Amino acid sequence: MQPVFVDFSTAVPRTGNAVVSTERAGFARDHLALDAGATVTVEFDVPPEGVVDELTVKVRALVSKLGARPGFAPLDVAVNSEAVAGAYRIPGGGDIPQQVVLAVPAELLVPGATNSLTLRTSADARSHLWLYRVLAEPVWDRDGAERAWLADSAGRSLLTYRTDRRAPGAQEWEPAAPWRLHLDSGEGAMPARIDWRVRSGAEASVEFALELTTFYGHTRDADGRWYELRGTLTDRRAFPGDCDPAATRTFSTEAGWGGRWHRGGPLTIHLAAGEDTPFERIAWTDQRACSASIGLTGDGGSFLGWSQRVNEGPVGYRGESAGAKTAAGAKTAAGPKTAAGDRPEPGPLSAELDQLGRAVADLADAAVKSLGLLFRTS
Repeated sequence: MQPVFVDFSTAVPRTGNAVVSTERAGFARDHLALDAGATVTVEFDVPPEGVVDELTVKVRALVSKLGARPGFAPLDVAVNSEAVAGAYRIPGGGDIPQQVVLAVPAELLVPGATNSLTLRTSADARSHLWLYRVLAEPVWDRDGAERAWLADSAGRSLLTYRTDRRAPGAQEWEPAAPWRLHLDSGEGAMPARIDWRVRSGAEASVEFALELTTFYGHTRDADGRWYELRGTLTDRRAFPGDCDPAATRTFSTEAGWGGRWHRGGPLTIHLAAGEDTPFERIAWTDQRACSASIGLTGDGGSFLGWSQRVNEGPVGYRGESAGAKTAAGAKTAAGPKTAAGDRPEPGPLSAELDQLGRAVADLADAAVKSLGLLFRTS
């Protein structure tokens, strides 16, 4: 079965293997707000072979507060009209969205047909239920729906933000330079955090909301004054869109481990934050929890740093601007290509197996020589 996702962070929900209909619900900035007795129905296809064991359903939502106290908007969940959860209270107090995970037995699904997942708020709800996202995947395809959602999100990766800053102790925010950014390190995930510093000394560090509609952080100008910094998404589209090519850098990269450098995928960065001097350092974490930090040369033509993929250890990371390659592509600023030519370098396990093979061969040679010596002396 193909994973299912519905993202309510836009006025027209983004979907994968799903068709959505709603009653008594309306879009509100970055979520769907459900009134009392509201219904959201997600229709999805199950293949003829069905689903093995069960389906995992994940609902990201919160219940708006009643003043300073937690709100009240119990949720019923059903699949093909069969109850999965009844009068469920979303925890968390209404401060931040929570993810609710439910198991749907395979026998509730109809193979080879369109199935329905229904979410309904109680008729006596006294506050709103804010629905951010619904995911569904076969239990053995763990996080398959998240991966599909992240990949779809990365398809519109050019983000534009209106920004404001506020000096320490000030009451009012003041307008600041807009930000426009795109970052693709080959992981198929949008940024969760980004830090940068330019050669004038100005710098910033911000964290993005999961839905990417806002960010918050701090910034320092070239004179050393610190400010709070916030951003609000004003535009989102596919890259490159109409972005300025002069603010875009594409690098060929290498990863360093096992005492050698190994060719990696391309890195593309578009970062326009209203600064007049070149970037000297950029660091980021994406929504898959992969992270990296790079220091750029004076002309921005190459970088050196580190990277770490989710659930893996940190490695060296270096790259050269794709525009700086020679016509033959024979060398990079980081050094010559390996003898493997255009073939990908072996991974750590392959390298270890090669070393083990060479050790075994050396032992075999030594054994043959010893036997030959024994026969000659006997």
